[in-house]
Amino acid sequence: MKKQLLLGSALLAAISAFPQSGRTGVKPSGISDMGARLASKYEIINNPVERAPIGSNSSQPIGPVMEAGKAGSSAAANWVALSGSMNIYGMLVSNSKPLNYNADLNTVTFVHRKSNTYVMNPMPSAVGAVNGGIVALVGAGIETPTWDSTLVWNNATNWARYPQGGIYNPPGNTTIGNAYVVAMGPLTQANTSLGWVGSYFASKQLGSANYDNVASATPNAQQFISNTAPYATGAKIDFPRCDFAFTNDGAIRGMGIIANNVNGTGTAYGWRGASIAKGTFNSGVFSWTADTIIPPVVFSNVFFGGSTLASGQPHMCWNNSGTVGYVWFIGARSGATNANSGYQPIVFKTTNSGASWTPLPGINFNSGAFDTDVLNHISSTRSNTNITIPYFNSSEGVDGIVDANDKLHIVSCLLPTATDHPDSLAYNFIYTNADGEQYNYPHAPGIRPYIYDFTETNNGWNVTVIDSMSSEAPGERSGDNGYGSNPWDPAGGSSGTDKLSSDARMQLSRSTDGKYIIYTWAESDTNFTSSSFKWNSIPNIKARAVEITTGANGSILNLSPTEINVTNPSSGAIALVASRAQMHYTSPRCAASTASTSTSFTVTLPMTVSNNQNVPMTQLLPNTHWYSSANMVFQKYGVGIAENALNSVKGSEIYPNPATGSAKLAIGLKDNSKVEINVMNLVGDVVKSTSTQAEAGENTIDIDLSGLSRGIYLVNVKIGNANVSKKLIVE
Repeated sequence: MKKQLLLGSALLAAISAFPQSGRTGVKPSGISDMGARLASKYEIINNPVERAPIGSNSSQPIGPVMEAGKAGSSAAANWVALSGSMNIYGMLVSNSKPLNYNADLNTVTFVHRKSNTYVMNPMPSAVGAVNGGIVALVGAGIETPTWDSTLVWNNATNWARYPQGGIYNPPGNTTIGNAYVVAMGPLTQANTSLGWVGSYFASKQLGSANYDNVASATPNAQQFISNTAPYATGAKIDFPRCDFAFTNDGAIRGMGIIANNVNGTGTAYGWRGASIAKGTFNSGVFSWTADTIIPPVVFSNVFFGGSTLASGQPHMCWNNSGTVGYVWFIGARSGATNANSGYQPIVFKTTNSGASWTPLPGINFNSGAFDTDVLNHISSTRSNTNITIPYFNSSEGVDGIVDANDKLHIVSCLLPTATDHPDSLAYNFIYTNADGEQYNYPHAPGIRPYIYDFTETNNGWNVTVIDSMSSEAPGERSGDNGYGSNPWDPAGGSSGTDKLSSDARMQLSRSTDGKYIIYTWAESDTNFTSSSFKWNSIPNIKARAVEITTGANGSILNLSPTEINVTNPSSGAIALVASRAQMHYTSPRCAASTASTSTSFTVTLPMTVSNNQNVPMTQLLPNTHWYSSANMVFQKYGVGIAENALNSVKGSEIYPNPATGSAKLAIGLKDNSKVEINVMNLVGDVVKSTSTQAEAGENTIDIDLSGLSRGIYLVNVKIGNANVSKKLIVE
């Protein structure tokens, strides 16, 4: 079988002959193997062997609150320290769902591996078993929860990893003592030759009498399900660590994969599809069954990385009632042609609670409907500049959610596919920036990492541009672009020198009624990254939101012009979280406030950040889990001017940089607008100021720098109420 051999020495030698790439006019400087990059990422995630954790149970415990938060104008985020884990590895999978909010009980749960100070009863003798205890934090309330903890998994033989979970609440119940916390994930054992041996499904009744350090002794409350035949669930399931969901019909679901050999590598791994684990409550415990879906991909029986099969993990989401659900894969669909032939969503839908699944038509990028918002912002293929093939970028995270109209939203950044050859669809372009670094994106006006929401309609798909990012994930493996800017220490992978991903980790949440969708991602302000590099080395969490209304073709997304930096000190963050917002999760459900008005809406969104304060951050040392329930106020969509202005100032570019005597601002406008430019020194004094009435389209505005001494300045670009500051070096 061919395995992406097309990108050999002959093709690489031809890079210098790349034409100006059709859609964008930007010439790539090379090609990257995204399949290999994802393979290295999942080598860490899928490795059952962990070195002994550093630290001991005699260490000082993590307190309940390390520093108080501050209220901001658009978000009040009280970041508090919840607990910790023995190492960071339980937080690596961005589409795990360890954090969940249950509106019926007004309760937040966070499921995680135990901290280095948590004493289980009984305490296992093996370090790996100690490290495999699973704790659920239970918070009464959402804004300032009162937290308790309870142990849900403790097994001396089968060691839990990668937990996710939430609350099972019997239909109609409003009493926490009648509800159960549920956790699931993969298992390993002391015999490392066995690798991953199966999965755990744990449950425990809640209520004050059960908040203790003893896992439930109820028969089948701690279930080990082997990944070898015969399968206790009725079907094979591996790694049930993705997209935990609870619905109002009383069902609990988690997403896993199907692999021939989860301990194999390359083609021996044998990734074949997805497995949906469904838990049904019966007499105090859960009975688990599994349903499987095999996607129609170009090749089958191939490992994630280095193949045209699939990219990343499978995904799943459900509506509130549990009747409508979706499972999707990012993969190369069999039979797809031209712009549709790349790594794109392959979606299955159920309208009968999972009794049957129907494949949906793919996003038709060949139709021309996506030219303006999508295809014109990515490069055409090297082999045929008449074809542009979008690649859904799993390396920055992909997420999805179901709205009030039971329509699916898939959110991702896109990359250009470098070649249309079916053996090499995992290859993407790289671009050399003015800073000398090589990136997956040119980071220039119109060709940035845009965040897209692809929304199912009654007869196809629509797209909405949610925002753009100024940074991208640095490399994880020595020799990767950006590896030196990655804020994690080199202690992972088979080489012992791999770093962890510091990617955007796209996360979605919705109000209980599905009327509002909140988008969050991790992004760095490259005004302040080392050497102004575009690597995500000092991440903060950004948030945007839409209000959903109903149109003739399905859902209409009314994008709020408000962008919130949830981990910026001005919005209530603290020094231990600001610019250190690693491994964040948001609850798939949030609370919509009655404070919403005709001009704004308010949501309360539970989220966590997991990090430690070492520089660089360490993989093996204990880490802290921080919690916030940000009260986010979003301006409602009205006229499009405010949204257009925000996108324009964010996408503007100052050049040259560094500059002497003068610089220019390149800015694209959708409306005739007054553009105000203020040059400020680092203490905030305005030292140069200009304004001009610019016209719709591309504009170039001169910035006078005469008389300024050498140094670093901030240039504030403002249109109406939308503004952004960019760093400028004057020489």
